[in-house]
Amino acid sequence: MNYFLVDVLTPSRVLARNIPAESILVPTVRGQINILPEHTHIIAKLETGLLSIFGDADDSDRHFTVTTGICKVLGNRITILSNVSEEDLEINIERAERSLANAKEKLSLPSLSNDEFVKFTRKVERANLRIQIAQKYAAHGKSN
Repeated sequence: MNYFLVDVLTPSRVLARNIPAESILVPTVRGQINILPEHTHIIAKLETGLLSIFGDADDSDRHFTVTTGICKVLGNRITILSNVSEEDLEINIERAERSLANAKEKLSLPSLSNDEFVKFTRKVERANLRIQIAQKYAAHGKSN
């Protein structure tokens, strides 16, 4: 039995709407949280990581990368508002590897401001996550 409906949104698009779920693992700035039935209402800040949505026997599990944003749990509705997000099946590993190389190159520049350092560090984290997820699901025949 599914207990939640999950929406995954970014500023530029709706990735998924009304995903049925029994539980969900959410990467937050305070660590990963597991949202189960009858969870209290919360709003939590997202951290770069893997968002996993677990369905019942009739609904497959789904996985998304998320990079900062918020998670809102209200009743049986969970809304993920992420600045950048991709579903595992959408990840292009070659593009992720190019992004990683580019971000590492930028981080090696001696004249980075603090804001630039944070920006490129997040890009490295996001690219590493995308590569890990793409490799994991490619091994299971699920990804690009």
